[in-house]
Amino acid sequence: MKIGIIGGGSIGLLFAGYLAEQHDVTIYTRTEHQANEINKNGVTIDKQNTSKTYRVQAATSLASVIEEDIVLFAVKQYILEEVLSNTLDLENVHTVCFLQNGMSHINLIEKLKNPTILVGVVEHGALKVDETRVIHTGVGRTKIGVIKGKNEALEDKTPDFSIEYFDNWYEIVTSKLIANAVINPLTALFGVRNGELLENDYFHNQMKALFDEIISVIPCNHEKMWELVKTICENTAQNKSSMLRDIEEGRKTEIDAILGYVLKEAIKMSKEVVITKFLYDSIKGFETKGG
Repeated sequence: MKIGIIGGGSIGLLFAGYLAEQHDVTIYTRTEHQANEINKNGVTIDKQNTSKTYRVQAATSLASVIEEDIVLFAVKQYILEEVLSNTLDLENVHTVCFLQNGMSHINLIEKLKNPTILVGVVEHGALKVDETRVIHTGVGRTKIGVIKGKNEALEDKTPDFSIEYFDNWYEIVTSKLIANAVINPLTALFGVRNGELLENDYFHNQMKALFDEIISVIPCNHEKMWELVKTICENTAQNKSSMLRDIEEGRKTEIDAILGYVLKEAIKMSKEVVITKFLYDSIKGFETKGG
């Protein structure tokens, strides 16, 4: 299968490497420099004490994706609309899959004309080292839900990189949204790794209060979801959340796609979400300040 991956960040490189074991993978990068480096050196994935390099083709984001069977979008949610409008011949690709955090992009992708539209939730931890190398910091799963069409793509399973399909795309996306909405803003504001939300009693109190507020707006199985949030914190205890890393490096965060979505839903329901609003404003303040 010919697979195109839009985005040369940590998740894009991780997917490119693992999928290249069984497929013909091309990664579409923002810069010509990164594309040249990948074409020359491949993509290297470091995991624990192992390191493996995969042969991956690369082109810039200006290249046509018409030859691809499936295109995966591994870019930040806040640039997705721009990337979609600049992706040449996307309408001629049978299957598209979106790996963004949050839910603000769902309305956008539902309008696409492609026969099959998939949405994915990535539970792996990944840290980009340079243009061609990524550290696989946490092995998880990729959950794929079908918004439109059939789930005929990416059926195979690679060790350390399993891909699972779910009938209810809304459930898997909202589960990831709730986990991100609880963990990411708090770790970014407090400047702590994920595990400290469980280890510090005061942080834990705020985590539970935020969770209770969010699930009053986003439907879910409360008990099951709380256990999932805690499990994610335990499994990624030593990791920095992507939002904390964004704040530390003075980058824009995905707060609008995560807590911004919760705020919009709360407004529709005429619910007051004081903690959510405080955290949203706090992270936006960091963005304005530039870290």
